[in-house]
Amino acid sequence: MTKLYEKIKLVEEFHEVFQIGNAKSITLIDERDYTLRYNLIKEENEEYLEACKNGDIHEIADALGDQLYILFGTILKHGLQHKIEEVYDEIHRSNMSKLDENGQPIFREDGKILK
Repeated sequence: MTKLYEKIKLVEEFHEVFQIGNAKSITLIDERDYTLRYNLIKEENEEYLEACKNGDIHEIADALGDQLYILFGTILKHGLQHKIEEVYDEIHRSNMSKLDENGQPIFREDGKILK
């Protein structure tokens, strides 16, 4: 069991104890659930932004930890807990290929790396 999967299992336990539910196989979720998941993530993103503006590293860490917890819960709601590492590895492979002919990254004006 990987460290990532171990952390997802902790959130799975939380979901079971608090009767939130987890999908056992890959699935779509209903509007109520995906809207809730979206709003939870949005709320933590706002808390992260506020903590950054305030220069509060403890609140930054808290917001990032909460984002992970919510993301792991969203993975569980979609039943992707057994697939997400494969998905992540493919995203990493793809991201590492985003270099120009000289092996240098290409950036947009806002700092995002271009594909």
